[in-house]
Amino acid sequence: MPRHSDSIRLLLGQGPMTSRQIIEKTGISQPTVSRSLAALGDEVVRIGSGSSIRYALRDTSRGFASAPIFRVSDEGLIRELGALVPVRPDGFVMVQADGVTLHSDGLPWWLFDMRPQGYLGRAYASTYAADLGLPANPEHWGDTEVIRALLAHDHDAIGNLLIGGLARDRFIGMPTPFLVDRAVDYPALARVAGAGEAPGSSAGGEQPKFCAHTERGHVLVKFSAPDDNPVSERWRDLLLAEHLALSVLGVETEVFDFGGQRFLEVPRFDRVGELGRVGVLSLRALDAEFVGDVSAPWPSLVSRLAAAGHVHADAIAGSALRWAFGTLIGNTDMHAGNLSFVSPHGRPYQLAPAYDILPMGFAPRSSGAIVDTLPPASLSASVDGETWREALHLAEIFFAMVSDCDGLSGSFSPCIEAIRRHIDEATSRIARLG
Repeated sequence: MPRHSDSIRLLLGQGPMTSRQIIEKTGISQPTVSRSLAALGDEVVRIGSGSSIRYALRDTSRGFASAPIFRVSDEGLIRELGALVPVRPDGFVMVQADGVTLHSDGLPWWLFDMRPQGYLGRAYASTYAADLGLPANPEHWGDTEVIRALLAHDHDAIGNLLIGGLARDRFIGMPTPFLVDRAVDYPALARVAGAGEAPGSSAGGEQPKFCAHTERGHVLVKFSAPDDNPVSERWRDLLLAEHLALSVLGVETEVFDFGGQRFLEVPRFDRVGELGRVGVLSLRALDAEFVGDVSAPWPSLVSRLAAAGHVHADAIAGSALRWAFGTLIGNTDMHAGNLSFVSPHGRPYQLAPAYDILPMGFAPRSSGAIVDTLPPASLSASVDGETWREALHLAEIFFAMVSDCDGLSGSFSPCIEAIRRHIDEATSRIARLG
């Protein structure tokens, strides 16, 4: 029996298998396979049920035996969902509290957005990676390293999930969020963030930011550097332009200027009240699991997700309008991480409020070069003519707002002129759409 168990252990090290597959590969009889699997005990994780059940081998080399998963409700109440068990060769099995088991070859897609990423992810890694024995750049972390990091620290990640008992305990013991004194706290929090010690959520994105709690609720705060140079000036202008663009789309943000820095305060749609949370799934995560065409325009991806019942059908029109509006105002950074869905009650997921909508075509280049022009608008066929015309109306509202805005620098004037030309050129082509 030990010999058969050893053979099966080696076999399952290659990946999950059914009983029939084990029999075919080993030549062992069904009764012997059953007895050998039973002898392996907790080393084996069962996936599924009935005749389709598969067997996986626990991976004890990853630094944790299992990772409890908890969900925080919109009322701030915790419920355990189950535990994530590492299995060989490099996958995971989610053992749900109701007994259902689900296997994934890597990090489960619904945890994808919790990966430390972007500006805050790098700040997190700068602070904690060395102590955890992880690479300094979180982009180089594997799935297991991501789970180890979440187990060690992240009780305030984006969305409504907590990974591990430590995160659960920290959430339960977390004091009621205090209201910031913006004039004092925002410059201080910006300095901390710039030093690589940013507190709060690992919300994605590359622009400098931190998280705070105000009388408006939980917010994400983007900020410009305190430097007096063309690059900082351009980012100050872009933060104000984002404020105006989001207002056109019905998102209420606020802008504050303190000590030469500009701060854009954006409400967090994954937080409710002081402690409540809502699940968030980016289009990038949904695409990775259900579509696999990450370079496609938002409306194309959302249409396919809606057809399969993963997202609400009304998200098709909403995402198309945002895509078209962004195109018309010069937003050249509409990747799949900049559109998200909320999950208050499971599928189909609902389109989240807009964020990161601004004329990124004018963002300073990595070389420090300042750009005042836009490439011609690409009118994606995934957006119909009626939506393009609706977006054109919104773009005209945005143009009027930036034209009349006193908070923009004189250096942004050529950009406003470029937006005008950009809209005019697109208008002539939109007129030809049915």
